[in-house]
Amino acid sequence: MKTSTRALDASLAGQRIAAVAVLLAVWQVVIWSGTLPSMTPGVPAIVTAIGSAFTSALFWASLAQTMSAAVSGWLIAVAVGTVLGLVIGSIRMLDRSTSILIDFGRSFPVLALMPVVIMLLGATARMEITVVALSCLWPVLVQTIYGARRMDASVVDTARTFQIPRLLWFRRILLPSATPFISTGIRISASIAILVAVGVEVLSQTPGIGRQITLSQQEQRWDQAFAYLFFAGLVGWGIATLLTLIEGRLLRWNRQTHD
Repeated sequence: MKTSTRALDASLAGQRIAAVAVLLAVWQVVIWSGTLPSMTPGVPAIVTAIGSAFTSALFWASLAQTMSAAVSGWLIAVAVGTVLGLVIGSIRMLDRSTSILIDFGRSFPVLALMPVVIMLLGATARMEITVVALSCLWPVLVQTIYGARRMDASVVDTARTFQIPRLLWFRRILLPSATPFISTGIRISASIAILVAVGVEVLSQTPGIGRQITLSQQEQRWDQAFAYLFFAGLVGWGIATLLTLIEGRLLRWNRQTHD
C-alpha cells in the first residue's frame, strides 16, 4: 500500500514538473517568435534574475517587510473572522439579519478602499496590515458561518433536551462541526494575504516586494520584476501547501468520516 502511494506521489510530482517545463518552453518559443514586446524577458534572463535575488540583501529585506504585513493582517482576520463567524452562524436570528451585510462585504473590492485608508492612516505598514486584514476577513468569516450552520439538527435537539452546558456544547458540537470549514477559509485567506500585500505595495509604494517590482519596471529591469513576481507567487504557494499539510494531519478524523 505504501509502495503504491509513493509511486502515485512520484508520478504526480513528475507530471507537475513536466507541466512547468512545457509552460516555460512555450514562454521561450513565444519570446523567440516576437509575438510579445521586445522588453519581455526570456526564461534564461528570469532564471538569472532569480539567482541574483537570492544574494541580494535588499530582496530579503523587502520580502521580510511584505511577509510581516501579510502575516499580521492575516492573523487579525483569522481571529476576528473565526469569532464572528461562530457567533453569527450559531445564532439563527443574527445569521438572517446580517446576511445582506455579509454578502455585500464579500463582494466589495477592498482595494477600492485604499484611498480612504491611506487618508486615515497614511502610506504606512499599519495601512497595509489593515487592507490585508479586511481582504482576508471575508473568506474566514463566510466559511466559519457555513461551518456553524452545518450542525446536525438532531444533535442540536439532543443537546438542548439534555441541557448540555454551553461551554461543553461549544467544544464538543459547534467547534468540531465548523473546524473543517474554518481551516478552508484560513487556507484561502493565506494566499490572498500575500497577493493583497504585494498589490498594496505596488499602489502605495510602501516598502516591500511590490515596491521593488515597481522600481524594477521604472528602471526597465523587467527580468528583475518578473523574478520578484515569481517569489511572491512562490511564497503564496508555499504557505498554502504548508497549511494543507497541517490541515491533513489535524483533521484526519474528518477525512476518515467521509471515506
